[in-house]
Amino acid sequence: MYKKNRQNEQAPTSPDRGLLHVWHSAGHSRQLCPDRVLLSRPVLQVSLGEHHGLLLAQGGQVYSFGELLWRDLSVPVSAPVPEVSLLGKTVVRVAAGGFHCGALSEQGSVYMWGENTAGQCGQTEKVPEPCPVIVVDGEVVPPVVVRIVDLACGREHSLALSAQNELWAWGSGCQLGLVTNTFPVGKPQKVEHLAGRHVIQVACGAYHSLALVRRLPPQDYNTQHAPKKKERGQSPHYSVTEREELSAVEDSHYCPLGVELTEVMKGEVNKNTNRNKYTPCQDVCYLQGISSLTFDLLFHSNSGLSGSHSSSPVCLNEVRLCLEKEKPSLQGLKSSSLTNIHQKGKTATSRRSSLPGTPTHGSPRRRHPCACRPSSAGGAPAGAPEEAEDGLPFLETEIWSWGRGSEGQLGHGDQLARLQPLCIKSLTGEEVIKVAAGSHHSLALTAQCQVYSWGSNMCGQLGHVNSPVTVPQQAKLSDGLRVWDLSAGQSHTLLLADGDCVQPVLLYCGQQKEPVQTERLNQSESSSKRSPNRVERYTVMPTLLPFCIEVCRSKMGYVSSVCSGGQSCAVLADHNVMGFISAIHELASRERHLYCWCSSVRKILLTPLRKRESLCPVLGEQCSHLFFSLCESFVQLSTLIGQHATALTYFLHNVQGCDVTTLPLLTHTEYFIDTYKRCLQEHLNCTLLCKAETHHCAVQSVESNGFQSAASSTSCLMSYQSTPGFIKEIYVCDFVLQECLRLPRRRVVCESSNRSLTPQNAGRFSNHWFILFNDALVHTQFSTHHVYPLTCLWVKPVTENGSGLHALKITCPEESFTLVASTPQEKNKWLRSLNQTVDQILGGGGQGSSPAMTRTASYTFTADERFKDAQYTGSWLAGRVHGRGTMKWPDGRLYKGNFKNGLEDGYGDCVIPNKLLNKTDTYQGQWREGKIHGFGKYKYASGEVYEGCFCDGQRHGYGMLSSGKLARNSSSVFIGQWVHDKKTGYGVYDDITRGEKYMGMWLDDQRHGSAVVITQHSVYFEGTFRENKMSGPGLLMSDDDTVFHGEFTDDWTISGKGILTMPNGDSLDGQFSGEWSSGLKVVGTYTKPEHKFIRKVPDLSRSQTKVLECLEFIPQYEEPATAANYDNIRRYLTKACETPHHPLGWLVETLVTAYRMTYVGVGSNRRLLRQAVQEVLAYLTHFYGVIRFLFPGLPDDGSVLPDALTSPSKSRRNSYTTGCVMVVSSSSLLLPLLLPRLYPPLFTLYSLQEEQEETEYWERILRLNKQPDQSLLSFLEVQEKFWPLWMSILGEKKQIVSSSKDACFVSAVETLQQISTRFTPSDKLMVIQKSFEELTLEVKPLLHGDFLWCMDDLFPLFLYVVLRARIRNLGAEISLIEDMMDPNIQHGELGLMFTTLKACYIQIQRETNT
Repeated sequence: MYKKNRQNEQAPTSPDRGLLHVWHSAGHSRQLCPDRVLLSRPVLQVSLGEHHGLLLAQGGQVYSFGELLWRDLSVPVSAPVPEVSLLGKTVVRVAAGGFHCGALSEQGSVYMWGENTAGQCGQTEKVPEPCPVIVVDGEVVPPVVVRIVDLACGREHSLALSAQNELWAWGSGCQLGLVTNTFPVGKPQKVEHLAGRHVIQVACGAYHSLALVRRLPPQDYNTQHAPKKKERGQSPHYSVTEREELSAVEDSHYCPLGVELTEVMKGEVNKNTNRNKYTPCQDVCYLQGISSLTFDLLFHSNSGLSGSHSSSPVCLNEVRLCLEKEKPSLQGLKSSSLTNIHQKGKTATSRRSSLPGTPTHGSPRRRHPCACRPSSAGGAPAGAPEEAEDGLPFLETEIWSWGRGSEGQLGHGDQLARLQPLCIKSLTGEEVIKVAAGSHHSLALTAQCQVYSWGSNMCGQLGHVNSPVTVPQQAKLSDGLRVWDLSAGQSHTLLLADGDCVQPVLLYCGQQKEPVQTERLNQSESSSKRSPNRVERYTVMPTLLPFCIEVCRSKMGYVSSVCSGGQSCAVLADHNVMGFISAIHELASRERHLYCWCSSVRKILLTPLRKRESLCPVLGEQCSHLFFSLCESFVQLSTLIGQHATALTYFLHNVQGCDVTTLPLLTHTEYFIDTYKRCLQEHLNCTLLCKAETHHCAVQSVESNGFQSAASSTSCLMSYQSTPGFIKEIYVCDFVLQECLRLPRRRVVCESSNRSLTPQNAGRFSNHWFILFNDALVHTQFSTHHVYPLTCLWVKPVTENGSGLHALKITCPEESFTLVASTPQEKNKWLRSLNQTVDQILGGGGQGSSPAMTRTASYTFTADERFKDAQYTGSWLAGRVHGRGTMKWPDGRLYKGNFKNGLEDGYGDCVIPNKLLNKTDTYQGQWREGKIHGFGKYKYASGEVYEGCFCDGQRHGYGMLSSGKLARNSSSVFIGQWVHDKKTGYGVYDDITRGEKYMGMWLDDQRHGSAVVITQHSVYFEGTFRENKMSGPGLLMSDDDTVFHGEFTDDWTISGKGILTMPNGDSLDGQFSGEWSSGLKVVGTYTKPEHKFIRKVPDLSRSQTKVLECLEFIPQYEEPATAANYDNIRRYLTKACETPHHPLGWLVETLVTAYRMTYVGVGSNRRLLRQAVQEVLAYLTHFYGVIRFLFPGLPDDGSVLPDALTSPSKSRRNSYTTGCVMVVSSSSLLLPLLLPRLYPPLFTLYSLQEEQEETEYWERILRLNKQPDQSLLSFLEVQEKFWPLWMSILGEKKQIVSSSKDACFVSAVETLQQISTRFTPSDKLMVIQKSFEELTLEVKPLLHGDFLWCMDDLFPLFLYVVLRARIRNLGAEISLIEDMMDPNIQHGELGLMFTTLKACYIQIQRETNT
């Protein structure tokens, strides 16, 4: 059943919707290429965990991929496996946690599986397969099962959102938001702290949680003050436009730990602020000065109100520029500009909102409103009916966070943990529509397409370097990018934004593999100073992923949503089927663009105007009423546009599961039309009133401030009213010119309509007009014009030199010309204007100083022969391309590197398209004067790669040319000299396909001269080549040493006289013809020389020869072994094993080599010790069998030699005596031969095995050896009768005092230290025995002659000797002796001494007191 389903899923049909692409996050690497997940069904949703992911396909089927640890299964992303347990259950949503999974069915049931150590799966045991988790509301009677509509998972917790918009949690940790101290929470419990709140969305980080909550309406905040507001006469217009202030007011506040305060400070704090006083006349001038221009900018466009979606909105900078120009004309006016007013208000609001638990009460103006503010009775309708707004997204939202906050991921300005949800005050009123949580950082997306981020910024995943990161900060985005979807991973952030075309673009910030670009190094360095723990490679600003340009628009299609998790990213995309997808994307993009513009107008223009305290007294009741009605209508229209844009964004996230007829524009058509009509009517009323009040305001100004002030105000008003008309007068010369030069942000600085500036040597009747805009210099002549961008324009005054010309030298990228001014004053005016405007557009202060000669700018060439139609972005120097930059041609050519004096010079990368092969040539290397020159690497479209030297664009010098690959038919490699793009000189050519290697001389790409050729059949040719062919006398040698000397023609064809010599010395002399591989025809004489048999003897030295001669005779062969001839056998074996030419010596060397190869290096692992010991013992057993083959008289292993008494001193080394019997064993006979060679790897394994015990032993050795001798003897409870009183130094006796150290039993200590220099257990035992003997000799003079040792006296004394000996790896020595010791002596005298040493080692390890 499973295989059948898998075959159906992997059907070759590929859907056009729900295309899934997954890749590993690595920054903006160009090698990054997403993997396409091929499924026969469209993918509706994807969720990524730490190392796994879940897919929801059409039809409610769930698939898994990645590291499924709960099943010990690894599934590649290209072949996800279905969750068989969920078949038949229509799943509508999936969620992947750190190491567990969740699924939500259409009926609202929850299924969990995966890691459950913290109870995050809602079960009490392991959950390898999906199991249901029942959410029961026990507060109602009878208890009911709660229907779940959304699900989110962290590492150790899970959250569920019910259909009643309540939050349920289970798992472990403070991120649950529950009032409990018992973890894990196995059954879902309601988050009581959010009870009564309308939760919209939830997100889980590793150990923190986020919730997007609907904000309570303004009337719910201060219901107790409703009568007071009515008495104060505030209109509904005022309440709507003051939502920014009301956003900071709450009905309850919480301490940093999330504990609700029972008493909230109520009342208002009086703030004493010093304000500049305004006269009514100044406010009239201020308002009327912007009346004719500002409202036109707000509501007028080329296509009228209905075409506002498609037309470009007027830039808000125009409003600020106009208002700033007004300031000098207003005498006595000392207020800030609108922009500054907005910034101050925003700063004040954020400052008030930054303190949790501090109530905000608004401004003093709000507490004392003017009497002329319109009432609700005469105002416009407050809005559409409540039911008209059903189905539209709610923009008045808040973000609540709780859980761990060590990285500032909660956004409350600190790093404290929150046990219960707490509202992030700084984001209230920002119209957040989506939240996302990474491992340790958080993201918020607003309806204005802005991204706020906070939390961990170790990898730059926040998209900014602002401080602090514990409060939300706006991410840095390039101009023109509007984000409408986001996701957060472990150390990265992925954004989906509107770009310069209909198709969305992907932005990435966070950890990456490539170093950051040069232009961002300064930002990285500054940020690293603030955060020393940052990683070195990351992006500070969200960067466009290159593959979204190269791949997305061709293969990926239209991206509808993004997802991140762990170190992976994923996107869902749709192909443009019948134009529907592109139409929806374009509609949503334009609607978002329009709402961003409307929001900017509200913040920059309407809010500052509304906050002017003297506004109502100046305007009067009627004007105030119209003004606030206009503001109210605009706010309602803006809100409706924002709701529609948000609804379209949500629609794109689920474009496969939604019907186009559910769009709010179609379901709420009447509400949209009514709102537009109401806004238009308010605008018309305000326009008529402003025109009627113009004369009245001027008269009032005269009466208040005198004639001079009124004249100044009138001139200010006229300047605003005349500005658009002045621009139109400039454009009236030609309709085409007007359309080409008309830009919303463009302003005129100065112009030469009175022939004040003309080109040098211009014709008498020529007509030249120069217009200096704030971004370009335009030269018009009759019906033609030329635009010179100021970013690439340099101006320099020309010295007069007595000529009387007042000239300016203008330098541009493609031409230079001289302009002549009519007067010196005119010259200085143009010079100052040009320098000031250029400096301002380059980002300087615009104070008139000369701009820098070097700058960075973009320019598109139009006339240059080499760079025609190419676009350059990079560094300039005095009108020339100079420095590092990028040049792009329309045909696909691309150069990125260094320039000098307008040409490519230095290191650079170049891409050249090959139209014939439909591929590209690429070059990386050095350039000089616009040509490839120096060392570089050139990859041809045909597959060839040349790496070497170039000269003037040609291969010249030493280089290597690789052609094709091993799998192709023309694979070859040439390494050698090149001259003018041809092989000339010595070179090596390896023809991989033919299996031939040519080493010799070349001339003009042909083999010419002396050379050697080797074929794959090991045939060697040597001779002379001419025009790629070997001819004349040559040499041929085959693999079997057959040699041919003779004539060759046409590529190794033998033809002519020659001599063929066989490997055995036979030769054939005569005429040859034919090819070597197919057979030769011979006419000649065969010669067979005489051969003499010579026996080959290995080269041996004289000493080796003598040793071999001695070993030729085997002593006592076939004689029984006795104690008399045993030593002869042992000496023979010793010499034989030391001689590599003897079979026994060769055998020993082979065994030692194999042993060392096994247990040296990687094999040096303590777990191989037992195997290594058993292998040595096996060597002894088998080797002894070989020895008995040479000496049949030897007894069995462990048997006794049948002989008389033997002196122990003679036979103790290699055999052991017991009474009158001598025992011969394999260990006693062969260990002295093998163990010294095997000792290094074997003892290393013992040392590794005893490493932990050795550490404890050595620590106590060092600690106890710090004591003097007498203190140590006393500590070890050695009887004082054994304490030495004298010590001998250089033959002189000295008394031992209390401070003496290392003076007692020196001989025994030095003897015991020799145990590390012995290899075999028998030798080590002899050292131990010698140590006891030396100890006895030193103690005897102090006691009676008939003294005998008892263990109570001997053990503490020998323990002192062991301590003073300081033997490293003593535990390894003891273990080796114990494993290799001959069993015949374990219970004798040597065995007893060894047991004493082992007891001392154990006692030292257990010593705890000093």
